[in-house]
Order: sequence, then structure tokens, then C-alpha cells
Amino acid sequence: MTVFLMTAAYGLLKTGSLIVLVVGAYNGWTLFWKNYGRLPHIYRSCWRYQRRFILKRIWKRVRTG
Repeated sequence: MTVFLMTAAYGLLKTGSLIVLVVGAYNGWTLFWKNYGRLPHIYRSCWRYQRRFILKRIWKRVRTG
């Protein structure tokens, strides 16, 4: 019974840390995209190129399998 309780507590701890990780990542991405216009021009142009060409190619490969 003790092993079961320890396993359940460990599972809850890992689940909680996963939720915290997802929430932190969401906050970071929303902060980045809300302030996207304030980035220096070189970063914006690089991201624009990646979004326009590279990420579309990757997305096509992922979708087609």
C-alpha cells in the first residue's frame, strides 16, 4: 500500500510539473507574439523568412507524412 501511495504522489507531482511547464510556455509565446512588432528589424525579417518558407515546408512534410 505504501508503494502505491508513493507512486500516486509521484504521478501527481509529475502531472503538476507538466501543467506548470505548459502554462509557462503558453505565457512565453503570448508575450512574444504580443510584442512582436517591438522586436528589432533583423529579428523580424529573419522570422518572416522562416515563417514564409521554412516552416511551410516543414508543415507540408508533417501533414503528408
